[in-house]
Amino acid sequence: MQPIHQKHITHTRRGLALATSAFLSLAAVGCGSDSPLAPGLGSGSLTATGAVTASGSGLAVFQSISSGGTSLFQVVIAPVSQSATTWQLQIANYSGRLAAGTYNLGPLSASSTTPTANFYYTSGGNIQSFSSTSGQLVITSSSSSAVRGTFTFTATDPAGGTSAVTAHGSFDAPCAPGITCQ
Repeated sequence: MQPIHQKHITHTRRGLALATSAFLSLAAVGCGSDSPLAPGLGSGSLTATGAVTASGSGLAVFQSISSGGTSLFQVVIAPVSQSATTWQLQIANYSGRLAAGTYNLGPLSASSTTPTANFYYTSGGNIQSFSSTSGQLVITSSSSSAVRGTFTFTATDPAGGTSAVTAHGSFDAPCAPGITCQ
């Protein structure tokens, strides 16, 4: 088995974040239901301060899948409308869907079972990424159809910069449309 390097994880994470953002944008247009924000999707909120400032409500979905011996659980929150300045939040765990409970948020690590949070901020085409260094995730309910909870964390630039943000918010995230969640 080849070791996973931080640089590879960071690039994979950025690609996943961009793909998820595109998925959320398409899902907001293409699904049918009576959600007030977007058909078939949940809702979430975020406030971030520090190196960048962002605040707002948006769409929220989760996925919990297993493939090739790897389990991925993630919650994604993104604003409904995209503009030149936007944000996205991803909370991920690589040991499967989290049950109701309180979890520490930590840095991204190939061997960790601790959930991690990543905050992406885009302004004028420039994407800034911040990965959690500490914080807390509270899952208030968790099933294969929906996950609800709150989060608060401090995050820094994963490339080793000194920029930092503090973020908090909540989510009510159904399983992403078109995916069978575990």
